[in-house]
Amino acid sequence: MLEKKEYTQFGETIYSEELDNGLKVKLLPKKSFHKVYGIMSTNYGSADNEFVPYGEKDMKVYPAGIAHFLEHKLFEKKDYDAFELFGKYGADSNAFTSFTRTSYLFSATQNVEKCVEILLDFVQEPYFSEESVKKEQGIIGQEIKMYDDDSGWQLYFGLIENLYHNTPISQDIAGTIESISKI
Repeated sequence: MLEKKEYTQFGETIYSEELDNGLKVKLLPKKSFHKVYGIMSTNYGSADNEFVPYGEKDMKVYPAGIAHFLEHKLFEKKDYDAFELFGKYGADSNAFTSFTRTSYLFSATQNVEKCVEILLDFVQEPYFSEESVKKEQGIIGQEIKMYDDDSGWQLYFGLIENLYHNTPISQDIAGTIESISKI
């Protein structure tokens, strides 16, 4: 059952529910908005490169940048591209990875139910082939090089690296060209 929480100081009401499968759903109706925004976030980010995979017993270590790599790869399917599928229904889509989460989102003015369906389906159905993995490694490698040329980004991650050395947070969210080549 939806739980209702009012924030009178902001004139907002948020409806929340946790589904039987553990998925937490939050709705924030905005009567004056013409566009609908949907986002699905997981508690899996760049700092989460050591864990015990579901159904296994032993800790595994994954290369830096694995969460960001998966963020990219989930949009690509064997027979279609999720970006293009959202576009077919008039929606914009995107994704981002932080230290602690990966989020997938869309905005639409129509076909909202179909876009929610696409959002929930494409993140649960990964597709990997040797060729598609190599292709994505190249794309992310170019992204890393682009950020390497950004002095503001270098300053930010230089500070993070010095503050949190010897932790996964000290590594760039996208990893390095070397680390993503190990995926």
